[in-house]
Amino acid sequence: MRRIRGCVRNRLVEVTTRTFQGRHLLHPSPEVNRTIKGVIGRGQRRTGIDICGLAFMSNHAHMLLVPESTKQLSEFMGFVNGNIARKVGPLQGWRGKLWERRYQHIIISDELEAQIGRLKYLFSQGPKEGLVRHSWDWPGVHCVGEIRRGYPELTGGIWHDQTAEGKARRAGKVLTPEEFLIEETILLSHVPRLADWRRRPRLELIEQLLRECEQTGRELQRETGRPPTGPRRILMQVPDFQPKELDRSPAPSFHAVTGAAFRKLREEYKAFVNSYRECAEKLKEGALEVAFPPGCFPPHLPYVPEVRAGP
Repeated sequence: MRRIRGCVRNRLVEVTTRTFQGRHLLHPSPEVNRTIKGVIGRGQRRTGIDICGLAFMSNHAHMLLVPESTKQLSEFMGFVNGNIARKVGPLQGWRGKLWERRYQHIIISDELEAQIGRLKYLFSQGPKEGLVRHSWDWPGVHCVGEIRRGYPELTGGIWHDQTAEGKARRAGKVLTPEEFLIEETILLSHVPRLADWRRRPRLELIEQLLRECEQTGRELQRETGRPPTGPRRILMQVPDFQPKELDRSPAPSFHAVTGAAFRKLREEYKAFVNSYRECAEKLKEGALEVAFPPGCFPPHLPYVPEVRAGP
């Protein structure tokens, strides 16, 4: 059952999306990387959402976002997932659905430890699975290199404006394909609790987190006795590869360090859901004016029954 979307306004949110059957449909390549960055850059420019980090692995993607509203988050993710499916699928020779289901978002508390913890988890994508020794060695789309160097943007994205190309073709214009390729840049923001930090302490913290991620990879190597896969072998994998096992552990309702912070988020969301359901019941009963809680998507209007014919 899908959770009711809401309570994300100006909060750090972790968004996760998995590919269909866990297949490696996001398998990195120069063209796939340019396309993914181009779609995200265009989506950010359309919606204005703040992006604090992103990592696209072969079969799933992670992003840290700070939306201004539930609607902005929904519009951004709808644009990104829809266009990645339409543009990356054909590049991988895949004709079916690309995503397993709708994106999943988890609210992160305002605690410094919680936000640093989720940033570290984002950095660990690659080493913790034994794929690469360092996070920045991942050959796909990953923000860790830019964040580590203190760069505020991720460049190299290309957006193929197929709508304009189709209009030009129907108008009989003779144009080169390069005229419809637009460069896009992803602007990176700091997680809210690190935004006021000075540059040097923030970079020192990031280096510490990266060392911890590397240590996690070394511990995995000692346990399994296998070295990291490495970028070269990763690029040799086939895009439609389907893993035998997938991690199906349930996601937490919220990311928080202390019980008090977790309970605060839970109570706020519970009140939001109760208000939403009460309004939905009134709407179902035929009420004409219902004030739904702010930051939600109201359900459809009630069903109108047919008029029974007379004798």
